[in-house]
Amino acid sequence: MKQTWLSTNFFVFFFTWGIFLPYWTVWLITKGLTAQQAGIVISIGLLVRAFSTSYIFPALCKRYWLSHVSLIVAFLSLIILVCFLPFNNLAWLMLVMVFFSLIYPMLLPINETKASILSKEENGIDYGKCRLWGSFGFILSSVLTGWVASKNANNIIYLFLLGNLFILILSLIRSPSSLRVKFSQRAGGSFELLKSKSFLICLLLSMVLQGTHAAYYNYGVIYLKHIGINSVYIGGILVLAVLAEIGFFYISNRVFTKFDVATMFLLAGIASIIRWSSVYFFENPLVFVFSQPLHALTFGLTHFAFMTFVNQYISKDKIPSAHGLYASLAMSLTTGVLTLVSGYLYLYSPGFPFLGMALVVAPSLFLCPMLKKLTRQSSTFQQLGA
Repeated sequence: MKQTWLSTNFFVFFFTWGIFLPYWTVWLITKGLTAQQAGIVISIGLLVRAFSTSYIFPALCKRYWLSHVSLIVAFLSLIILVCFLPFNNLAWLMLVMVFFSLIYPMLLPINETKASILSKEENGIDYGKCRLWGSFGFILSSVLTGWVASKNANNIIYLFLLGNLFILILSLIRSPSSLRVKFSQRAGGSFELLKSKSFLICLLLSMVLQGTHAAYYNYGVIYLKHIGINSVYIGGILVLAVLAEIGFFYISNRVFTKFDVATMFLLAGIASIIRWSSVYFFENPLVFVFSQPLHALTFGLTHFAFMTFVNQYISKDKIPSAHGLYASLAMSLTTGVLTLVSGYLYLYSPGFPFLGMALVVAPSLFLCPMLKKLTRQSSTFQQLGA
């Protein structure tokens, strides 16, 4: 029952995430913004998101039960989202975006925190099989929103509102008792976590490996057009990566828990170098298609490695801060920075951003032996970096 509850939470949240990430720029343009102005609004949102997930979310978890935080964030997200509707002015849309980015992105670490606590305290919770429903939700919403947008791009926000309404309804359902907790006021926050060498290395590896997807997320479609892929087939090619991700999460608990965290990061890093360098060195549609399943390792295994580290080495009171930092730095800030780097490299060649990402990953692999040594010395966070 708890596994179904967690799976549903992932599915509904990532259904909305699959609308917000790829299509929010498209909807902003329907409000009369230029592509450049919409990009500015999105960029400001990314910066605000980095702050809210790393600082505001852990602070809320110390003041309120996690189940109450989930309800508060879901309610405020829906209210602020409605505020987008009446405005067409850049300044007002930017202001609403700031408030929305303070609240809505916190749903990402909220769900991961729920998963970590349930994995720690409840028997029989398979994180991978719960998380794959999030990937299913993302695919479904991406396809559905694409169809809705083809009819009328202004309808994107109504589908987004519907998804957020379901999140609110789900937040009203009684959560497992282990989530009806308030984290200790005495628990150290983000700065204390960053004093741990092993956590810092784990976070750095996650930042690099997740961040290097920036070239793929932002220039993958353009690159496919550059090498001659018809637009009709691009969506299907991109879906292959998410399908591989789903397959990974289905087997992750059964297969990859046999490996230590450092080995997982090493495998993810090697896969990243192979994936990004092959795209650069072979400007061939088939090579790109066959590189897509590596997303299971470059994204899926990186994420699973971080989750495993949190579950094994981070005490319960510090879980919100750990997931807040991950959402802020690995999933937002680093991706944003490497998006700018990719844009600069793209000026020279459509394939250069991928080569750049491979070169960014390579030196990070030297951190894996250090992480392996540190985690062997520790069994709980209280001992890490002591």
